[in-house]
Amino acid sequence: MTDKTIQTGAFAMPICFLVSVLEGYDLQVISSAGPALQKIMKLSQEQIGFFLSATLIGLAIGAVAGGWLADRIGRKPVVIVSVATLGVFTFATALSSTYEMVVITRILAGIGLGGAMPTLIATMTELTAAEKTTSAVTTMIVGQPLGGIISGLAGRTMVTNFGWQSLFLVGGVLTVLTLPLLIRYLPETRRPGTANMSVRMPAMQALFGEGRAAATLLLWTSFILTLALLSILLGWTPLLVKSMGYPIPVGINAIIAINVGGIVGGLIASRAIDKLGVRAPMLVLYGVMALGLYMFASVETPTGLMAAAFLVGLGVLGGQFTLYGVAPRVYPFQGRGSGVGFAVAMGRFGSVFAPIIVGLALGQGAGAGQSIQAMVPVALLAGLALLALTVVSSSTLGPAGRVDPPVGH
Repeated sequence: MTDKTIQTGAFAMPICFLVSVLEGYDLQVISSAGPALQKIMKLSQEQIGFFLSATLIGLAIGAVAGGWLADRIGRKPVVIVSVATLGVFTFATALSSTYEMVVITRILAGIGLGGAMPTLIATMTELTAAEKTTSAVTTMIVGQPLGGIISGLAGRTMVTNFGWQSLFLVGGVLTVLTLPLLIRYLPETRRPGTANMSVRMPAMQALFGEGRAAATLLLWTSFILTLALLSILLGWTPLLVKSMGYPIPVGINAIIAINVGGIVGGLIASRAIDKLGVRAPMLVLYGVMALGLYMFASVETPTGLMAAAFLVGLGVLGGQFTLYGVAPRVYPFQGRGSGVGFAVAMGRFGSVFAPIIVGLALGQGAGAGQSIQAMVPVALLAGLALLALTVVSSSTLGPAGRVDPPVGH
């Protein structure tokens, strides 16, 4: 790397963490705004389901495009354009006066969100020593639940006092304000015209070449199932808790508890993975995930609900964050952006339909407890897919697994 890259590299973690916080705020602010939007715009359960999936649709598109571009033109420009897109269309959501406008602006904001995340993951991987890859990426990613906590706290006061639009105004403005920091301090780990850009790997070769087909399909399966659970929980929790008979503030508190659990789960599991390999820590996470979902569906007190929400977050969010740290270890440097981007995109394509299905089920009379209990076998299947992944990719996912550095690094 150049001297400038070394100097700016010291700022990479805090800057990437800040972007992750703002992305987490934007991703989860829809659940805080959901009840108010439902009341003001008189939305059906089915419409709420589509609204909650709008960001995920854009995120899936952005993840594929952003990861592919990052392997070809460099990481930094993709991050900057993606963050600018996220900020502008989050702000535009606040100016939307109809349901259709809200959905369109959330899709466009999601494209920015999707383009930034796999590129930031690739950047952190390439700036970090191989033995600390998972913990470094996960430490950055846990900014997302912190952003979710902030959106939950903001939702408890700002919606009542300033309207649902205020949540998106704040998120959009703060996101745009990060652009000067990214331009000045984010290092480029895949610079055009240098040795590490001279070796390019087609996306299909990165995904399926050199015996990676099974690993890619199993990684996609884990992402799809885990992010399907995540999208349901982050989008529907306040409304599901309300349908259990609790007031809306209890549902927002449950979102906060889920995010706190995710921070704890992600940080503990990622460090365990760097020391022990992927298999044991992740299987524990998915076991906790299933237990938390079962408790969440059956508890009868607000205290029990918060405890269950914490366990759910520890498992589901912790599992998602560590998957982000695991994915770069599956792919070589030349195709890492594409590999991570496609994994994130597959997860988001799968999770797009989960909130819609829940909305349709609730619209047909299904209870909240039934909807949550149906997630338990999904968590177990995700854990089995991950177990199989650790078998077929033992050379990179074990405790001594390698992560290819940039060419010429």
